[in-house]
Amino acid sequence: MYDLATGIYTADQIRAMLMSDREVWYEFDLFDKNDVPLGQVTATGSIDYNATAKIQRAANLQIVEERDIDFLSEKIQPVMCLKTPTGEERFPLGVFYMSSPSRQASLGSVRRDIECYDMTLTLSDDKFTSRYKAAAGIKYDVTILNILASAGIEDAIVTPTDKVLAVDIEFALGTPKLDAINSLLAAINYNSIYANQNGRLVCEPYESPLHRIAQAEYITDKKSVIFAGVREEMDVFNLPNKVVRYLETADRGVLISEVTNTDPTSPLSTVSRGRTIVDVAAVQDIADQSTLNAYTAKVMDDFKIYQKVIFDTIAMPNHGNYDCIYVVDSELDIAGKYIEESWHLDLSLGGHMRHTARKVHSL
Repeated sequence: MYDLATGIYTADQIRAMLMSDREVWYEFDLFDKNDVPLGQVTATGSIDYNATAKIQRAANLQIVEERDIDFLSEKIQPVMCLKTPTGEERFPLGVFYMSSPSRQASLGSVRRDIECYDMTLTLSDDKFTSRYKAAAGIKYDVTILNILASAGIEDAIVTPTDKVLAVDIEFALGTPKLDAINSLLAAINYNSIYANQNGRLVCEPYESPLHRIAQAEYITDKKSVIFAGVREEMDVFNLPNKVVRYLETADRGVLISEVTNTDPTSPLSTVSRGRTIVDVAAVQDIADQSTLNAYTAKVMDDFKIYQKVIFDTIAMPNHGNYDCIYVVDSELDIAGKYIEESWHLDLSLGGHMRHTARKVHSL
């Protein structure tokens, strides 16, 4: 979730405007392949974000055909505009490549239906044309930056790390560069690469949900922006209470990490269930034992009891990658921190935003 502050208003002031009697609308900016602005088009549609997808941010847009668009190279950026006492503030919602356009006549105009994908599509489409070798001793972040540069990406935001490749790593001819980068990120316990609201690619370390601070609140009170129909789901059947991850190679021998839930207050634990449900899997690469331990703990985080809550709100512009939000609903008697795994934003005037978020119970 990115900061709402602008050059004139603080984040709290913008948030107050967004959550009160507001006037918002959407604009759609076009850019050429070199990010030179080309003007705007008339459009509507929706944006979907899914943290578990390879290409996490996608859009379905309906564009009124008012000018020629080069769908092979031009990009589109939907923007939420907010009327303020001093004019307006604009909040970008992502930058997208446009693909699979179809034309349709409607009420005297021609409309294009467009499928759109964020900037990670560059890495998905670009593949190694020969075996790619990263030599032992090179830092993981340097290797990632080199692959990004080979795909023509020079402005990615990559959090530095001191982890180095313990052995040579090779990627086969034809491997998508997106897969290679995500493999390297997993080896240092980073999140998968994603594109932010401005289209820049981001690589950052994983942080346990238990240690995160809520970035926004959605509460069903007098000032609530939550619509009726909040739904809660829970599925704990056969979730493991012991996780084992290992790396076995000729060069490095065997690295093993285990995490077991023995907390008597947790209904998932070996103590509460009276049995051990084990999840065992190999990892393709890992930087070292401490990283393997952190990665195994991350897997256990994903296997903890999850309450999933699904709810609609007014449209908000600053949701992004794995946002941490605080949700309270008095009717369902739920309250706590949730990690947003997906959202759907309707770009029509008055359109809702649907959130799907998971609550992690302490073990």
